[in-house]
Amino acid sequence: MTIRTGWVLMLVFIAIILPASAGVNITSEGFIVSETGYAGGSLTVIEVVKNAGDADSGPVTISYYLVNESGDVARVPIGSADLESITSGGDYSSVKTFLLPLDLADGAYNFVREIMGKETTQAQQKSIRIADPNPDGSMADLVGSGIIIPSRAGPGDQVRVIAAVENIGGSDAGKFYVDLYLTNRSVQAIEPLFLGTWEVGSVPATGQASTTRTFTIPREIQAGRYGILMDVDPGNLVPESDEGNNDWYRDDMIEIIAGGSQVIVPHVLMNTTTSIVLVSQDSEPSNQP
Repeated sequence: MTIRTGWVLMLVFIAIILPASAGVNITSEGFIVSETGYAGGSLTVIEVVKNAGDADSGPVTISYYLVNESGDVARVPIGSADLESITSGGDYSSVKTFLLPLDLADGAYNFVREIMGKETTQAQQKSIRIADPNPDGSMADLVGSGIIIPSRAGPGDQVRVIAAVENIGGSDAGKFYVDLYLTNRSVQAIEPLFLGTWEVGSVPATGQASTTRTFTIPREIQAGRYGILMDVDPGNLVPESDEGNNDWYRDDMIEIIAGGSQVIVPHVLMNTTTSIVLVSQDSEPSNQP
């Protein structure tokens, strides 16, 4: 065997026993987007992405579109989020508020995302209804926008939770509370387990409030897959036009591991705080602490 042949065989052997490099692998860890909007109004998108690859990503662009469910396949671009480099195994969060086109027709739209030019498929399809807003002076109407939570945790672990609510009514909403619960509806004997409370100072008409909080998984919880229940204004502090739409629930959002989880709190670049988003038809997006 020649030296050249020996080197070739050695390289082939190394290629077989070593796994291929995953490079950069940007995945969505969860996103929140309003379920309603109107032409010329605002649409707030909150997203956490992760680099599951073994190399740093460099800058990452996430583009957002709306596609009318009526059959018109033309995409309506609504904006993009330009993220900094994400290290291998790292997380990054983005909160962006976009102004919708003035000529956007009323109707139901699918929310489409692209990460670095590649369309991503969501486990739960997101539909957004575009219609004229309630007239000024109508009562407030509080609804849950969504929750982002780590996919795995254990009893006693601390988890970082991002939550958002919106006021789809025509009047400002004063102070109220939001209660969060872990639920496993496949086990009838288990009652929802309280996770924590978020105090919201106020939400303007057609505005949204978001927060990042750290909660502790109850130690008495059983292993299994759990959904998240968000009860908005359980004390009915805010008079609303519809009191029946205050509960937000999604099944199968987190897996509880017996004995604890290796991942305690994901690295999310947001402070534990509350932000209020208010965008009028004639103004630019703004965040108020």
